[in-house]
Amino acid sequence: MRRFLLALCAFVAMTGAAAQDYPSKAVKIVVPFAPGAGNDTLGRLTAEYLTPRLGQPVVVENKAGAGSQIGIDFVAKSPPDGYTLVLIYGSFFIAPAVYSKLGFDPVRDFAPVIQLFNAPIMLSVNPRVPARNVRELIALAKRRPDAITYGTPGIGSGSHLAGELLNKMAGVKLVHVPYKGTAPALTDTIGGQLDILITAVQNTVPHVRAGRLAAIGTTALKRTAVLPDVPAVAETLPGYEVISPYGVLAPGRTPREIVDKLNARIGAALANPEFRRQFEQDGVEIIGGTPDQFRERIGLYLPQYAKLVQSAGVKSE
Repeated sequence: MRRFLLALCAFVAMTGAAAQDYPSKAVKIVVPFAPGAGNDTLGRLTAEYLTPRLGQPVVVENKAGAGSQIGIDFVAKSPPDGYTLVLIYGSFFIAPAVYSKLGFDPVRDFAPVIQLFNAPIMLSVNPRVPARNVRELIALAKRRPDAITYGTPGIGSGSHLAGELLNKMAGVKLVHVPYKGTAPALTDTIGGQLDILITAVQNTVPHVRAGRLAAIGTTALKRTAVLPDVPAVAETLPGYEVISPYGVLAPGRTPREIVDKLNARIGAALANPEFRRQFEQDGVEIIGGTPDQFRERIGLYLPQYAKLVQSAGVKSE
């Protein structure tokens, strides 16, 4: 027992010293999406603002695939030292209700750092598709059952949930085409290989403004300020809502001192007017808060998304 207590004290002392010295090298943020998408841009913007506040380089590493589960699983199994973090969004909360087996536990295997923001999802179409609002899209899908395709960043993503919830509530059958990230789905929608793209608003806005895509609806209950002329899907299908919460997690058992330091530094970035402007111009709602507040929200989001998944009939395919 004496040897055990001495070893425990030594471990606690080492952990405390590591937390005091943190960070002493580069910090990595894993973005579980393909490079080039809006989610990737948001991760890199976070890293850019965090670098001077931590005093060490903050770099982004893309690990896409399996609806973002590959990157999330990688971080769950990383050392709990604060040097490997993950940017999560809606798929993190959806996956436990979609996949029968996950390589990680969304509560036990992570230390919540901070919630960044909530982001609505956008439904947009290739301009050749003869629909300019949700009502026209539903009518088109009923005339052409199983013929209209929609692309998403992957199975079990918030975009996938949004598409299947639309199918369920509208009584149509849009055909899901999952991709490994938003960028290839975006390219194929613009090129005409897909009819519809369902993805985060920030991925869509530049292409809508350039005329490469036509926005037909957003998934928040209210219209987004960044594209106020685009109606909410709920204006046609009352009660329809899918929001993607974004946040930063560390591996479970990361020392609280390190988590608190990361929270404070990222919180300072969120309070920066220029940082907020760059995010808010993409139509997102800045959240922030403490690690404990984020943990509490995660506990609320998981059953909410499980209920949505059940309502929409989303499956892992």
